Amino acid sequence: MIKLKFILTPVALLLAFQVYADETLHSDVVVVGAGAGGTVAAVSAVENGLKTVLLEKNGYTGGAGNFMEGSFAVESPLQKAKGIKLTPIEAFNNMAQYHHWRINAPLLKKFVDKSGETIQWVDDHGVHWKEVKTAWRDKPEMTWHIYPKAGSLPAAMTKIFKEKGGTLLTSTPAQKLIVKDGKVVGVEAVNVKKEKVTVYAPNVILATGGYNFDEKMVKDLTGIDMVPVGAPGRTGDGIKMAMAVGAVGDNMGPMMMNGAFMPAAGEAICNGPNKELRAMFRQGLLYVDGVGNRFFNEELTIDWPQASNAIARTGEYTYIVFDENTKKEFSTKGKGYPNPCGNFIQRHQAATQLDDLLKANEKLGNVFIGNTIEEAAKKAGMDPEVLKKTAANMTKFAKQGKDEQFGKDPYYLRAIDQGPFYIVRGKINALTSLNGVKVNEGLQVLDKHDRPIPGLYAIGHDAGGVYGDSYDLKVGEGTASSFAINSGRMAVEDIVAKNKAAN
Repeated sequence: MIKLKFILTPVALLLAFQVYADETLHSDVVVVGAGAGGTVAAVSAVENGLKTVLLEKNGYTGGAGNFMEGSFAVESPLQKAKGIKLTPIEAFNNMAQYHHWRINAPLLKKFVDKSGETIQWVDDHGVHWKEVKTAWRDKPEMTWHIYPKAGSLPAAMTKIFKEKGGTLLTSTPAQKLIVKDGKVVGVEAVNVKKEKVTVYAPNVILATGGYNFDEKMVKDLTGIDMVPVGAPGRTGDGIKMAMAVGAVGDNMGPMMMNGAFMPAAGEAICNGPNKELRAMFRQGLLYVDGVGNRFFNEELTIDWPQASNAIARTGEYTYIVFDENTKKEFSTKGKGYPNPCGNFIQRHQAATQLDDLLKANEKLGNVFIGNTIEEAAKKAGMDPEVLKKTAANMTKFAKQGKDEQFGKDPYYLRAIDQGPFYIVRGKINALTSLNGVKVNEGLQVLDKHDRPIPGLYAIGHDAGGVYGDSYDLKVGEGTASSFAINSGRMAVEDIVAKNKAAN
């Protein structure tokens, strides 16, 4: 046997083994996550003279902030101009009551108090608000401040941050916190080339957006199968890193369930090609389970956090049922949709594509059409007699103007007696997880003894204590985005105050 002998030259060694160039950075602050909260925190830090590094796992900034429609605030300039009288203490107590006081009260109060000022801060940074409004028909206290367009805030913050000398590293996911002598002193990350990036900083702000896209984590904490929508990458990275150094969860499990929507890949809420059909799930129409039974008061579909709790009790799919007359009504100028769907479908906007969308989605198995209600029920796999009775009851309620079962507002009562009949299936959607790790009112992360973990902050959905069991639309329309940006500012203010006290 002939033995071959190979000698590797230095050049051959370079070709045979990939060479890694690790990088080490030093800063005053490192922000993990470049969504709405993270970019606001980063801008706040550089404007306070702090050398700042901003890490983002995706190849772009914005995260869930790229989907934001509006933000909550009290006593903003826009509200004052409209003569809206809601005060911060009234808003706080109403929100606390909604959440049954299962909240971090000092944190929530500080956030509410700051919210009006932050509206002006955002405007001063070039993101000019479109209006202040409410999704409710009869609510005088408008608190929902609408952005000029989705994604405008993180885009502006990213630009300002770079212009002011901040260091932005995209495609660089953080992997673990660096701890020395009981203090968090930095973050270890890895870049797109798989090179290690170490950022040493006495202050770390976690802003990774919660755990909506960790489906196992969601199922373990909630017991519910739901479709995650919105910005990808929110897999609990910040929460997991914080817990690895002693943090504890604060009422984790509640999700921002967004109601049911017809499945449509890549679409969130009502802002895609199927928006006119998906918006039907927000119109107070008859909802039934997989058998054909009605199960809640559908006027709550406009209050989607509460509606979601009812929908989540059904099986994998939930279904809406309507007839030809309702389809024509919603497609008629001057009538249109009874309810808005986000800012994408307006109240009384007339549908123009319902016929085409119903036919297209029938082929995809999301829509079931029958000349009789029994035919539609059979196609959907329901009990025809059960659905027939349910539809007959709804028709009776609509004609008499009184819902004898659940007391639905007559505004939403629609008869189901004119064929063809339509059944559309939907699945529960989740926009984000709500609570994260326990923090104090300065957004410092706490351990199991309620003591701050030195050097570690969590903001937005990485922080807990803002929600009870459901998202709040009654008072706090836009709380999620608002808390993200306000908590980013609040964390930096805490850092600046501690630096001043130390000097």
